Amino acid sequence: MASLLALLASALWGSSDFVGAMLSKRWPSTAVVFLGVLLATTVLLLGIPLADPPFGAYQWYGAAAGAGGAIALACFYKAMAAGPMSLVAPLSATSAAVPVLWSLARGGTVDLLQGVGIMLAFIGVILASGPEMREGSLVSRSTLLFTLASAIGFGLYYIFFALGSATSVYGTLLSQRIAGVLILAPVALRGLPRRKSLINGLTWTPTIAVLFVFNGLGDVAANGIYGLATRHAGSNLPVVMALSGLYPVVSTVLAWALLKERLRAVQNVGILAALTGVLLLNA
Repeated sequence: MASLLALLASALWGSSDFVGAMLSKRWPSTAVVFLGVLLATTVLLLGIPLADPPFGAYQWYGAAAGAGGAIALACFYKAMAAGPMSLVAPLSATSAAVPVLWSLARGGTVDLLQGVGIMLAFIGVILASGPEMREGSLVSRSTLLFTLASAIGFGLYYIFFALGSATSVYGTLLSQRIAGVLILAPVALRGLPRRKSLINGLTWTPTIAVLFVFNGLGDVAANGIYGLATRHAGSNLPVVMALSGLYPVVSTVLAWALLKERLRAVQNVGILAALTGVLLLNA
């Protein structure tokens, strides 16, 4: 069950990130992230009477996850908007190595097949970005730096969110989103007196509104599902961490299918390796 939840979280994360990156091609990434986090925070606050989450020191883990995740997501969208999604999305998945190593250090265990699966999944996402990295003219240094920053932030997010979710997934989600709003607000609202509105210049249509809602709620749903997966993982935590880090494969496939981004042979091999890793992790 934990593995299936982790895969579902990856699917939602990958789809939400793809939509967020598409929106970031037309508007500032900080505004896209801030509006999504603000929407999710509002929904979570309204749900407190129903969920009745416990409040306590564990929520500092959620706040730390929110800080790392908000900064990482803004950098990720910036990189996705500036460079090819088929490069940025897989490269950001190197963040999965951090929580996997952390979970192994805490006593998590994997058998031989699962160990091979983790290696295949990790190598797969690296191979998926190989051709563009060798052709330096296609990717700017700033894009690579934003991608690196997002990878580090996401790696820390995985750890802090898992620690908080051990007590309460909802409470961790709430503190995570509130921290994200507080961190992103100064950047998103900068220059507000001149623009008069945070959404000034955004052309709102029913389709755009739906995409913004999916981006915000899809991401928070993925976070919640990931939290549930880590709570039920037990000693299988390294496998859950590895499966949760496969969201770039979803973004890459969506970029290929919907945006017609051309994938080279080595990228296809990388995606196949990642998918093979998934099968071994669930064998």
